[in-house]
Amino acid sequence: MLRPLAALALTATAFAGNPAGRSDAWAAEQSAPQLYAGIGSASSEYWSDLVTGAKAVAQSVGGSVRVLASDFQGQKHLEQFGAIFGQGCEGCAVAIDTASNAFTKAIVQRADSAGAYAVTILNRPDSIHPWDTAPNHWVAHLEYDSFDGGYQNALALIHAMGGKGGIVALAGVADNPPSKRRIEAVRKAVAENPGVKLLDMQVADWDQTKAQRITRTWLAEYGDRLTGIFSANDAMALGAVAALKEKGLNGKIPVTGFDGSHDALELIKAGDMLSTTYSDGAYLGAVSLALAYAAATGKLDPASLPHEKRDFYLKSKLVARADVDQLLASRHDPEELSYQAISRDFWAQSAGPILPGANR
Repeated sequence: MLRPLAALALTATAFAGNPAGRSDAWAAEQSAPQLYAGIGSASSEYWSDLVTGAKAVAQSVGGSVRVLASDFQGQKHLEQFGAIFGQGCEGCAVAIDTASNAFTKAIVQRADSAGAYAVTILNRPDSIHPWDTAPNHWVAHLEYDSFDGGYQNALALIHAMGGKGGIVALAGVADNPPSKRRIEAVRKAVAENPGVKLLDMQVADWDQTKAQRITRTWLAEYGDRLTGIFSANDAMALGAVAALKEKGLNGKIPVTGFDGSHDALELIKAGDMLSTTYSDGAYLGAVSLALAYAAATGKLDPASLPHEKRDFYLKSKLVARADVDQLLASRHDPEELSYQAISRDFWAQSAGPILPGANR
């Protein structure tokens, strides 16, 4: 620890070098990149986990992150970030879910024009990539393999149903690649099992309340013919389970999800849900903002990276009752989510490049 006189001398030196009477720390803070996270919802556990990861990175570099929620409306993010970019955001670091394929190109092009460094997550049209759209400022795109995760859940569901019966499916936002791929996956699994029928698919916008309402309608309409529920995320699965509980059917009709939220894991442990796909939201938030920060601070040159390091899946895994206790007991060490830890290997959790056609 500095002695009082030494500390006073150091402070005096710092202020002497700054005609405005401010410290070097203040000057450094002003030159540090502004950090932003664009998320889907402020009320979802999964997005809360993502924010935790982004905040861990920001705190580890002595900064803070401004979080903006789209409520799954791409137009809202376009307006929010359009205003930020328009006011001057050169050198900003942005991690963003654009909510829909329809808005990804416009958002990254505005980031490029502003000189901001953006990493997108989950939503990218199949026809555009970081290297051919905004090669210097669209740093990377990251997502989880929604088709594979959805397919594994669908197979688990069909197995739990004994290979026969009727499935209903809850989809997320309509123009959303993860939702579309998960629904494609359950359709494929059903087509491979002639004893199973897909009774209906409804869009519930990732929303628990909407999913609960839709499931109530299905239970009334299909009765005993409904023997399994496939949900494209955990929040909607929670809504489905709530509707089943109203009829005393929880644990009798299997329900699958996707995300690996704590609430879903608890329902799996209780026997009210069958399975989910664990896709680590905290890590996704941390690595996406860390990549943007590295580019914004000149530690990473996006244009020099190979394609597989700019457009890739992160690892995920199917979680059923046998696995749930271990996952519930695990907790992220904040140090694991720091910029310093993640920057040792930004691609440590890569599951490989996103193949053509995956985001059609």
